[in-house]
Amino acid sequence: MLTIHTSNRYLPEKEYCYHVVLRELLDWDFRIVVSETEKNHRLLLPNGSEITVEDHFFRRFAEPEPGSPPPYLHRENIPPAISGRMEWQGEDYFVLFGHPHISTEARKIACCADLFASAFFMLTRWEEYVLPDRDEHGRFPAEKSLAGRAGFLNRPVVNEYAALLRQLAARLGWDPPAPARTFRLTVTCDVDHPRLWWSAADRLRTLGGSLLRRGNFAETRFWLKNHAFRTGDPYDVFDEWVDLLEQNGLTGHFNFLGKRPPSSNCWYPLEHPAVRGLIRNLAGRGQQIGFHPSYEAFGDREVFGRELASLRAVSPVPVTTGRQHYLRFAVPDTWQVWEEAGMDWDSTLGYPEAEGFRCGICCDYPVFDILRRQMLRLREKPLTAMEVTLVQYRRYTPETAFEKLSALRRQTVRHNGEFVLLWHNSSWNTYFWAGWRDVFRAFISW
Repeated sequence: MLTIHTSNRYLPEKEYCYHVVLRELLDWDFRIVVSETEKNHRLLLPNGSEITVEDHFFRRFAEPEPGSPPPYLHRENIPPAISGRMEWQGEDYFVLFGHPHISTEARKIACCADLFASAFFMLTRWEEYVLPDRDEHGRFPAEKSLAGRAGFLNRPVVNEYAALLRQLAARLGWDPPAPARTFRLTVTCDVDHPRLWWSAADRLRTLGGSLLRRGNFAETRFWLKNHAFRTGDPYDVFDEWVDLLEQNGLTGHFNFLGKRPPSSNCWYPLEHPAVRGLIRNLAGRGQQIGFHPSYEAFGDREVFGRELASLRAVSPVPVTTGRQHYLRFAVPDTWQVWEEAGMDWDSTLGYPEAEGFRCGICCDYPVFDILRRQMLRLREKPLTAMEVTLVQYRRYTPETAFEKLSALRRQTVRHNGEFVLLWHNSSWNTYFWAGWRDVFRAFISW
């Protein structure tokens, strides 16, 4: 068994890093030996060889007083830039803390990059707790993150750190079997609008809006030709999507808003027979029913709880997963709300304006509360890409968007990770989204 020698300073944080990087990503079992004189993370391999990973970060700070936040939670402790890019056997690694250097001896390797603190920084998102920057919806911007500023948002750096440690161990003659994990594509849909039309008047409003408000004759022709005189609703694409998912061996995750006042953002009547029938139909076809806390539920435990209870009351299957509406999120409070509600996983952590690996990882992982200094039962399943990001924020063409998705997918496949895609049902049967259907079809059938 691997033995990790470390100091007793910030032990909960370090134990968390060891758990995610070594146990979950590498499937290495280990025991921890604590010593007041140990300065670094010293990994003693079963064959007697040794890997030392520098503890550049945590050893700089005194232990916090009981009930006080950790002293590293200050802006000056966020790196203004990466400390360098470290090369090893033809690969390069972004170094956030420490120095980009590896030295080797016959039975010892010393890594001067603080891989564990770098992983902790990305996984816990503590920079989002420290930095005040927010957009109009109270969301932390990608451009203010270190990954966004340094240009590694498209790299799952935590997976890369784990892969590097595996290579270092193999160099020293210890190469246990790789984890039994394969690439997985998870397709999710946040059902903000289960229907476009709830009455005949709504059909007329859509036509009138395209002709009178927007003056778009091509859009008017689209509605007249494809939907205006047909039964069914443009947003009711669910059976078609489930057919596509089943053909490709996939299960969809459909996140529904709960019951709330009609004045709420993206309101629909949860008790409406069409909505309840949709939820029953999706569950009956083996799809996952998830929770989509409303815009107003952000940061409000009582509203969150009421909405969740209302959805659970109409769902024929347990509701234990989901994603925040508008990707509104606050570290670590939102995770704690989901934890207290008994949820299994959240999938909010992707940037609305940028695709990529916001948490630096392409696998689901247990989250850590930086204020309580403990690992939670809740897991985060980071969002890799959303169609709104590609089209409205990035303004990609369909061809460019597919290339960007493909590049992220290759990164995920390389680490046998999980690619989480968000595509709204409302982004399918409309004039604006008609040209994007092939992107969705091609990507899920790859």
